[in-house]
Amino acid sequence: MSTKIKSLLSSTVLAGSLILSAAPVMAREYWHWYEKDHRWEHRANIRSDRQDLAQAKRQLEYDRAHHAGRRTIAQDEARVRDIERDIRADLHAQR
Repeated sequence: MSTKIKSLLSSTVLAGSLILSAAPVMAREYWHWYEKDHRWEHRANIRSDRQDLAQAKRQLEYDRAHHAGRRTIAQDEARVRDIERDIRADLHAQR
């Protein structure tokens, strides 16, 4: 019984230390301090949208290069426009 408790406590300490060490990295990645406004902003949504936009543009270029059908290219273009619209809306909402 004593071995099980020691094992549980050591694994809890290990997991806690891993979580605490990851917290500053996550804060740096997703939160940004705006000095002029004296407030924190969450940036993960825009970063995710920009990654999605880059991926959608790559897919569009791939489909164009490989002579995909008109419907496929139209869907790719619509997706790019939708993501760009989302980014503009997010940036406008932040102001």
